[in-house]
Amino acid sequence: MENHPVICQHSIWGSKQQRFRHCKLPAKLEPALVNQIKQLEQSAFTLAPSDLTEDERKSRVDLVLEQRAEILKPLLDLGKVLCGHHQKEAQAKQSKEDQIEKEKAAGTYVDPEELKRLAKDPPVDPNDIPKDFLEAVNRIYTQEPSLLLKSVLDQFDGPEDWKRGNAGPKSSHEEVNGKEGEPEFPCHRSYDKLFSDAGAKKKRHLAQESQLIELMEARGVFDPVLGTKGNLTDGSKSKRPVFVEFGAGTGGLSRHVQLALENIVIERADPESDTDSSLEPFNFVLLDRQKFRSRNQVDYMIRTQARPVKPRVLRITMDVRDLKLQHLQLIHETLPGIAWPEWAEGGGQVKPQEGSIRVPTQYICISKHFCGSATDLALGWMREQHQQELSRPKPQDSYSICFATCCHGICDPSLLVAKPYLRELLNSEAGKKRKREDSVGTEGPTTKPNVSDEQLDIWVPWIIKLTGWATLGKQEESSLVARPGKDATTTTQDSAMSRDQRRILGKRCKKLLDMARCLYLVRECGFKQAHSVEYTSESVESGAIIGVM
Repeated sequence: MENHPVICQHSIWGSKQQRFRHCKLPAKLEPALVNQIKQLEQSAFTLAPSDLTEDERKSRVDLVLEQRAEILKPLLDLGKVLCGHHQKEAQAKQSKEDQIEKEKAAGTYVDPEELKRLAKDPPVDPNDIPKDFLEAVNRIYTQEPSLLLKSVLDQFDGPEDWKRGNAGPKSSHEEVNGKEGEPEFPCHRSYDKLFSDAGAKKKRHLAQESQLIELMEARGVFDPVLGTKGNLTDGSKSKRPVFVEFGAGTGGLSRHVQLALENIVIERADPESDTDSSLEPFNFVLLDRQKFRSRNQVDYMIRTQARPVKPRVLRITMDVRDLKLQHLQLIHETLPGIAWPEWAEGGGQVKPQEGSIRVPTQYICISKHFCGSATDLALGWMREQHQQELSRPKPQDSYSICFATCCHGICDPSLLVAKPYLRELLNSEAGKKRKREDSVGTEGPTTKPNVSDEQLDIWVPWIIKLTGWATLGKQEESSLVARPGKDATTTTQDSAMSRDQRRILGKRCKKLLDMARCLYLVRECGFKQAHSVEYTSESVESGAIIGVM
């Protein structure tokens, strides 16, 4: 019976071959079922094969196949005679269906097809935007900034005025930008040294990362790692710094941060002293809910950095909703320079260990282009950790953040963590009025604004929807903006907003969301300061939120 094994019954239609393609691997059966089939074969072939004629052998094989088919019929009818790979696929599909049934029973299920339909909203007609909402936005951005806005926004007003350092105290960025010939947003000084041979397309993304790193160094995000003399940690510091990259992908930003920090250490090192022996490695946790083909290569480069002590690297494949502090604490139990064994075997699905020793940690949370509601979920996770820290007799962990935010247009109003602070921003009193030529709509009233919760519920979907106008190109414009005489209710071109006005309004809506998130970090997550800043001119998604605890 070696020529008649039980074959996996999985099949899929091949459009190129115009036929079903069958899996030809042996099926993975239960041990009891395998023993039953073996006993059936042994009973049919009690005589040696040499003692049987060809016809007898063939008839007995046919009989065994028929009896084996009868035994497997219940499994064949259910489609469960599968190889190991397709068994895992079937189990994952079944668990997904079970989860959908649970969500339907609880009334929380959202149909993906419905989400796709909602994502394809008709183009926005500027005439449909609530006039009171336009007045509120113009009131914020066409007057002198209030103290509330100054506390979370470094660049005030329209795109041409969103330069670094227009509001607030002068920083090192202003001194750099003040030099002739320097770009508006300078790259980190290690950029040219590290990536001089990179291609033009790759350099564009590397430049964004480098500008983000320059921002982090200037705002003190790296201070817990480098200190004042380039040492990672000294005897007076009790918290171990760890970089946590949210939405890490392959881990390219973490690798860039590591190279830039190594360059800073070399610059600050005293050639007469043996500094390498006193430096600890830069440790990284790479978090993403998906697996990436080239992750192993980048993770290997991070782990094997040429240092006396190799870095600790932990990759976690998990949604932010399911993340626990115990997952991040596993970084302290990994062996330097060696991949975490459960990640190597389980693809990043590590499990928290309740009995682990708690290590006080400074978590430096970073991300490049953290899309939509993922940012809100991460901020909600930080608030949860902060509340747990306050409940302890002696707080052990602290956080700093630098998220390059993007894709505000796919935010979910139900997941917005900073909704109360949107209302506070829209209700903030401004100073003297300023004349601006790019105002959108009419000027706001001079009386103190009072945006109600019901009014805010109507405005929030508009804020999210209009953020797409900040990034629209010529091809996307037709799908995001109603055309006069075709999609829009208006029939004249004069009554429509110009393209510049639309982009300014979209940019202002993006800033509103990011400023509200900064207020959320300060008020509810224990941050000393948090700001919404512009960090690059290489992308239309140029905003970031940065803060320290």
